[in-house]
Amino acid sequence: MKTLTLFFSLFTALAAFSAAGDFPLCFYGINGPQELAVLKQGGFDCFQTYVQDPARLAALAAEAKKLDLKMLAYPDKVIDSPYAKEAKRWPMLAWYLYDEPEVKHLPVAELEKMDKRLKNWSGGQKTVFVMGEGVAAFVYGGVADALMVDWYPVPHLRLESVGEQVAMAKAGAAITDPKRQNKPVWAVLQAFDWINYPQRRKPSVGGFPTFEQVRYMTYLAIARGAEGIFYFQYAGSDGIPLPSRPERWGIYQRIAAELNALMPVLKKGKPGVLPPGLDPQLATRALKQGGKTYLILLNPTEGPLPLNPEALSGFRPLFEEQRTLPPTLAPRKVLILEK
Repeated sequence: MKTLTLFFSLFTALAAFSAAGDFPLCFYGINGPQELAVLKQGGFDCFQTYVQDPARLAALAAEAKKLDLKMLAYPDKVIDSPYAKEAKRWPMLAWYLYDEPEVKHLPVAELEKMDKRLKNWSGGQKTVFVMGEGVAAFVYGGVADALMVDWYPVPHLRLESVGEQVAMAKAGAAITDPKRQNKPVWAVLQAFDWINYPQRRKPSVGGFPTFEQVRYMTYLAIARGAEGIFYFQYAGSDGIPLPSRPERWGIYQRIAAELNALMPVLKKGKPGVLPPGLDPQLATRALKQGGKTYLILLNPTEGPLPLNPEALSGFRPLFEEQRTLPPTLAPRKVLILEK
């Protein structure tokens, strides 16, 4: 426990260097332009695609530009295609270099070559890649303009492991890329059921994340320093898009509505100071923006944690039916406060 406390103290120090600016809110796995209007209406402002055909990517880029959406895509087949010049003006959040290099034992030098090739081709656009574990940032964290870490714990692992992976990625990036202490880390969170994917466990187990689980993972990632949120993925392994399952799509629409309401804070907020007297077992983050202070409080324990009314005097809950401060915070619950 002491080691974990020291680790998160290191994270807190590093988070203070985070630069305000972009905070992408995105979905993985978009396949065609017809899906983008639905994504936009759902409250999202960017997407990742596995499509690599340059003509199809051009169609996605054209529709994204109309809707003011940003995109992530592999650059490999575009760079030497007839679309290469046009692609330098596509609305890219970043070019997607590679998927989980540590899983495929990709040498760092190879990833660096990919990044350099992209920059030599289009130096005005950013690069990113995704890692399957935050610890991989201690090896690969010096490459690219931003890092992503994907982690899907439901139902196999503790939800708290999401925050641990994000914090690990932040710490690894700070060490491997010391000239860019504020390199963004974007969290890729779960929007699928493990029962539909290969597992080592026999028998296989699954379960689609609930609204409470998705909300907890989302805010925990932000509390641990994530500067963007992605969800994997838009369509299930059966090819059916999430919006065709309103009970599931509605989970992410609700989360997007909350995050969009907080977007000025997430984009422009500066590190705030936590009020003294909070239970040290709470997972917390404080941000200041527009003359107000915002607190993210989460309970990562197995039992309720008391909320000190004196420490939280003047704060009011957001996104809750009751606008008064509750006496305790239940396990795996989130409270967003404003003062």
